[in-house]
Amino acid sequence: MTFDTTSALRALLAATALVAVASAPGFAADVGAPAKPADPKWFIKIGPGGVLFNSSAKLYTPLGQVPGASARASNNLAALFAAGYFVTDNIALELGAGVPPTTALGGRGTAAALGTLGKVTYGPATLTATYHFKDFGAIQPYIGLGGAYAIIFDSKDGSVTNLSVKGAPGAGLQAGVDYAIDRNWAAFVDVKQLFLSVDASGNIGPTPVTAKVRLDPTVVFGGIAYRF
Repeated sequence: MTFDTTSALRALLAATALVAVASAPGFAADVGAPAKPADPKWFIKIGPGGVLFNSSAKLYTPLGQVPGASARASNNLAALFAAGYFVTDNIALELGAGVPPTTALGGRGTAAALGTLGKVTYGPATLTATYHFKDFGAIQPYIGLGGAYAIIFDSKDGSVTNLSVKGAPGAGLQAGVDYAIDRNWAAFVDVKQLFLSVDASGNIGPTPVTAKVRLDPTVVFGGIAYRF
């Protein structure tokens, strides 16, 4: 039997290469360790929030616009919540709402003498797409944009009788930051700037009046998030 030196050398080199690869840092862990679980896709958020109105109004009678007349909506505190789903690792869709607060509409300018025009119970609902930056460890800022809708649940008369306020769609911008406590829990702060206007109508004495009310609330929201 003859000994093939070339074949033996090739086999030795192959075995040496295999041992070297198997001994490389991380090889054993990559082969034997279980795969890292995927990040949770769903999330819910809950906490207190402030609805800070940047409001104004134009008032009209059958004779035309009332010169110098305006209105302002009072700010509110409310319990807010949101739920969402990560479509990709960084992009999520989020639906936001809250326990409906009640705002008072007060006359301003030449309508100041009318005092409280009425009160409105409302719920600004939002649907936004957000992009989450996950390159900073536990701190995960995000930005987003989307749509909003002013849902009107009830209206009560003040100096304006037969008050009626109609809900309307709008748009919104969003920014915030999550602080990951662990894989499932996080603390967060969120700010939305909504662009909303509603139409109102009623009577001041026997005179019918209408109004275009610009609300444009800034919604500041903070609390705890749970991911699952």
